[in-house]
Amino acid sequence: MRKIYITIATLAFTAGIFAQQQDTLLRRQLELERDFNPTLLDADKINSLPALREPAIQKANTNYSTWAGRTTPPLEIDLPRPGDIMTGIPYSLKKGYISFNAGNYANLDGALGYRLVENDKNSLAFTFLHNSSNGEVNYVQDSDPQGATVYFMDNQGRLAYRHLADALTFNMHLSYLHSLFNYYGNRFGNDAYFNDEKQRLGVLNAKITLESKESDLLNYRGSVDLRNFSVKIGPELNTEPVKGNELEFMAGFDKPFRSANSKAGIDGRLFTTLYNGDIDNYFLLNAAPYLQFGGLNRNARLGVDVLFQTGDKTRVRVVPNVSLQLGITEHSSLYATIHGGFEHNTLLAMMNESRYILPTGSVTPSFTLLDLNGGFRIGDVSGFRFDIFGGFRKTDDEHFLVLNGHDVIGGDTLGSFKEALKPVYGSLGHTHLGGMIQMNSWAPLDLSLRLKKNFYDVSELTINETPVSEPKAYNMPGFEVDVSASLTATDQLKFTFNYFFAGDRWSYYDGANREMDNINDLNMDAVYNITDAFSFNIRANNLLSQKYDLWYGHPAQGFNASGGFTFRF
Repeated sequence: MRKIYITIATLAFTAGIFAQQQDTLLRRQLELERDFNPTLLDADKINSLPALREPAIQKANTNYSTWAGRTTPPLEIDLPRPGDIMTGIPYSLKKGYISFNAGNYANLDGALGYRLVENDKNSLAFTFLHNSSNGEVNYVQDSDPQGATVYFMDNQGRLAYRHLADALTFNMHLSYLHSLFNYYGNRFGNDAYFNDEKQRLGVLNAKITLESKESDLLNYRGSVDLRNFSVKIGPELNTEPVKGNELEFMAGFDKPFRSANSKAGIDGRLFTTLYNGDIDNYFLLNAAPYLQFGGLNRNARLGVDVLFQTGDKTRVRVVPNVSLQLGITEHSSLYATIHGGFEHNTLLAMMNESRYILPTGSVTPSFTLLDLNGGFRIGDVSGFRFDIFGGFRKTDDEHFLVLNGHDVIGGDTLGSFKEALKPVYGSLGHTHLGGMIQMNSWAPLDLSLRLKKNFYDVSELTINETPVSEPKAYNMPGFEVDVSASLTATDQLKFTFNYFFAGDRWSYYDGANREMDNINDLNMDAVYNITDAFSFNIRANNLLSQKYDLWYGHPAQGFNASGGFTFRF
């Protein structure tokens, strides 16, 4: 059967070689791989009207930023992907940069980057990112022992190349992630199964993308993405560790009509895993035809995704793929998206969600029949921006991460206690309502407030072969508050503040629902630019010294602070 998948993948790739890949837990859900683009200032949340693309070839913009250090994750010991550490930090126009920060809990954070080649046609850049910690944290629950040492170290090197030709853009990158960490979950007095032995995750990623210049005739895009991975410890200490490959092909074509903003097109995608051993491989084939219409203050994409998936079972599904935006006035608009589809839940996807999951490699894929989101947005009115939004999602086989605890053998016999996370499954209906306001009427100060209320309906949830009578959306917050502010005090000094609250969180352990402490996380950064090339920074995280779990039995760091520098050359 595996040979059939490989043959299908090869044929799809051959047919689509001239074709680009398209690339929301808490606000801090992390991606294992995200392209490092120093010009992406997505924190600005700039809204703009559609514009015609300039036909002339533009010189690659490789601006680096003036900020120092990494974007501080409020869930401080949640393992961020090294490729995410520097993405929100702008750098000045220099060939290279180096930054380093150190603090309590043995928190170390560093980055090195250099542009080896840069001209009108070609760019070649190298980056290396480091993030580590080795400190003691205390469990929120009463237990013996009362705490544990949390160790992790992520190192990632990446080489990225870009070529601008007359008719197309070619991108290629090669990266390797080497991640070490220990399973530090609460043992509740039981013997540790993994006993702080360091787990390892290694990911080699090679990706090639191709995209044609916009034209009135035919546009194409395509990509090939290969991820080779391995871990050191398997789900059992005496079993072979999981390793394998994830392979993804994408090809897309579109034909403009009437105007450059209206087009008919189709995107195709093939994704498969090739695991070692007896683990079921996953295969997904997706064809997505669409029509896109655009105007000065409105646009619409009308399409469907036709999905063929195998793995735990074979399924064929058709889901909507629609996005709409209608301008009401010069500064206000209505928007909506309607989508659905499969979540792969591969080993890499699950270890990205939490490194502390048992590395089984066989998490059940989830399917969303309908994911509806919409809202009303008012932008740039006297320095204010407003967004009122809501949505509904219905998902089968949604996974929730809970503390593994004792394995249950034969329905009632207790096996080893594993201080890691495991997925449990149920049907989930998720409704949310919220709003956002951003204010920058006084230029040195930028403030934003985001509120979100979640409503969950969970059914058909079974744990250790026992139905849960009152299931909840474990580890998903019922209410979220996110406040951020940045203040430019002088040309050299800038402050940023962030407060995040997540309440009404639940988990499941030892046969009962467990209410988790609220997340109250207040952080502050300060950067002082001594020269254009050199700056100092200090950070303070969890200023309120709150105790809370990221996942049940997995506490976050307490108050922690660090300082460091950035040098651009």
